[in-house]
Amino acid sequence: MKNKKLLIGVMVVILIGAFVVVAVAKKPKTEETIGGLKSGPRVTVERVKKDNIQTKISSSGKLEAENTCTIYAETPNTVVEVHKKAGDLVKKGDVILTLDTAAQVKTSKQIEALELKLKAAQDELNKLLGAGSKEEILSAQSAILNAEVDEQNTKDALDSKKTELENLRRDLKTSQLEYDVQKQSFEAGLASQKELDDAKNKLVRLEQDIESTEVAIAAHTKKLETIALNKEKAEYNLDVLLNKIDDSNKRQKISNQQATIKELQTQIFNSQTDLGKIDTQIVAPIDGVITQTIEDEGAPIVQGTVIVTIVDPSKLIVNCPISPYYAADLKVGLDATIKYTGSKIIEVQGKVSKVSPIALTQTAADKQATTTIPVEVQVLNPGEVIKPGFTVDVKIITETRENVCLVPLLATIEDDDQDKTYVYVVAEDGTLEKREVEQGLSNGLNIEVSNVKEGEMIVASPSDYLSEGMQVSYEKIGDVK
Repeated sequence: MKNKKLLIGVMVVILIGAFVVVAVAKKPKTEETIGGLKSGPRVTVERVKKDNIQTKISSSGKLEAENTCTIYAETPNTVVEVHKKAGDLVKKGDVILTLDTAAQVKTSKQIEALELKLKAAQDELNKLLGAGSKEEILSAQSAILNAEVDEQNTKDALDSKKTELENLRRDLKTSQLEYDVQKQSFEAGLASQKELDDAKNKLVRLEQDIESTEVAIAAHTKKLETIALNKEKAEYNLDVLLNKIDDSNKRQKISNQQATIKELQTQIFNSQTDLGKIDTQIVAPIDGVITQTIEDEGAPIVQGTVIVTIVDPSKLIVNCPISPYYAADLKVGLDATIKYTGSKIIEVQGKVSKVSPIALTQTAADKQATTTIPVEVQVLNPGEVIKPGFTVDVKIITETRENVCLVPLLATIEDDDQDKTYVYVVAEDGTLEKREVEQGLSNGLNIEVSNVKEGEMIVASPSDYLSEGMQVSYEKIGDVK
């Protein structure tokens, strides 16, 4: 029994000794984990690493389709058959809706009836113009009517050209202002050479259009003078054929009949124009997805309302508001990343396609004004997940540096008096060297610096009490990877 107790005691001592050995083995040795002067002030160090660095501008916006087409109803009608609905994919030329043909048939019959009335009116006029031969009277009457029609058409063309000239001159002033803005933006680096050239070419085209329109106005004016002479001659010939009848009642009847003929001719022209506007089928003008259409057969179509809207989801853009702080960094052609966060994060590449030459100021509900620069980013290969209407995050990459020396941003010290920047380089024995460096790109976490080597230790966040030559302690870190 005594031997048994002795054996148990020996085993307990052995176990306690084993635990002590393990604990001592696991306990880190201060001299193995702490570098520099052990009694010196403790600092956190990082090793200089070589890596790529980018500066980015962050924003957000809604995805939009670059190509959108909307068809409006030019005349009232009714839907007979629905072939495609909202959400359907369509190819250019696909039939979307079939419309009632009743309006087309009705208008055609109206034209036929008007033409019969016109023939009867012309026959009645011929009876009133009984003096002279029928052929001569018809020829004289036709000459007058042709002259009147030609005169009216020429007047309409002249009025149209005058209106066109006014619009062109107004557009020229606007384009001149746009060109001046583009020129200033180009000189400031905010617009591309192509944008400046496009603005200049637009000015040249407008000036050429104005010159050709002025020539056309002069030609129409000259033509009116010739028409007036021909009309006067035709009226004189008709009076000769009629022997200048002095019967005022008959003259009034002739005048009324001529007015009736002219009115019927106008009605026929207008009806033929309406007939050309009546659609019996609505077809897709582009490839894309239908976002809006009429889906009820028998539904009435009101003139001027939207019949169908189609968007092309394969070409997307996003408009981003950017702070004027980054104005000097923005230019067309910059790479960008577009990120959509849903059940899965989708990230695609993009490119800046437009930078507005002017900033916009908007006032929010709290009456606080915000000024931004509108920037358009084109999505490259959007895929099948992201769609128009999605809100996305956009990062525009303004500059990239490859394989440069990086340190934590907080490791740099700026001397405002001497306009210099320093870092504290830590030797293996903990001695500090206050080394002057030049700063490069920063991404808000790390910064590019010169005059350091990859793998050197630097103080990650230096305090004011540190100085050149001081010895510090630091927790050892591995080699830079």
